[in-house]
Amino acid sequence: MSGKAEDRSSKKKKEKRQLILEAAVQEFARKGYHNTRMEEIAQTAGIGKGTIYEYFESKLKLFQAMMEDSLKAYFISLEEKGQKPVTMEQRLTKLVEAHISFCQANKELTRVVFWDPEAFDSELRDWTVSIRAEKLQRTADLIREGIDRGEVRSDLDIRIMSEVILHTLGAFWYPLVVEGWDADPAVMARQYTEIIMNGIRK
Repeated sequence: MSGKAEDRSSKKKKEKRQLILEAAVQEFARKGYHNTRMEEIAQTAGIGKGTIYEYFESKLKLFQAMMEDSLKAYFISLEEKGQKPVTMEQRLTKLVEAHISFCQANKELTRVVFWDPEAFDSELRDWTVSIRAEKLQRTADLIREGIDRGEVRSDLDIRIMSEVILHTLGAFWYPLVVEGWDADPAVMARQYTEIIMNGIRK
């Protein structure tokens, strides 16, 4: 096989894999992990059921790949384009704005990631725990840098602060996706950061 033919074949495989993943998002969002059948994903993708197994050996592997791809897209969306924010407040504001924008632009995917408790059973527990640990570590690193810069109190437990940010930020998906809250990401991010950094006491 020539180099050009190999490139075309590789491109075609990537496109078909992406087609399957996009169909999986739609079906998992509609019916949940356990109630979705591979045949339904194949039908949505416009391919034969057997084709899916050429790319993913099981529904579990397909779900994990979908989650991994979504998390990569999510973390990429959090990366600063252009000038990198310096202070923790600037970085947190940007992170929150990117999180809200991602949820608004990827509603079906957000619904699967945050609102499918059936999916997070024993067969997925170890994997999802590791993903959560990565998110928690990123948040802790952000806080630790803020402490080192003298922006954040050093007498508070980093784990507690990290959990507060992680949980409160994660909770926004429901009003944004399910209730259709049409929030302005920039305004919401500024107010959220103000509450986290300064509290609500008058």
